[in-house]
Amino acid sequence: MNEEKVMDQMVMIVAYVRRARRAPVGQALREVVQSGWSESEVIGHGHAAGGHGVEHVRFEVLLPARLAKTCVDAVGRAASTGTEGDGIIVTLPVSSVESVGEIAARG
Repeated sequence: MNEEKVMDQMVMIVAYVRRARRAPVGQALREVVQSGWSESEVIGHGHAAGGHGVEHVRFEVLLPARLAKTCVDAVGRAASTGTEGDGIIVTLPVSSVESVGEIAARG
């Protein structure tokens, strides 16, 4: 029988926030997340943009589901300016996580 890694249920949190809120959101993530995150600059075309592209930063965080609410709340507080178009935060279930090295080692 194959042994499988037993791991906590994981989630991926994806947040799109105003570029001006990049540093505060990064600081909030440093306080909550132990394993790091990814961020990239994107152009959003949401309803608040009125059909025009608006520059945002996309944060991606993979973490145990038990930390999701804490992370979402921290990002939301840090990203908020109180005006429309501050961004969105999405929490997605993760079915598996494997490193490229682990996959390569299997052959």
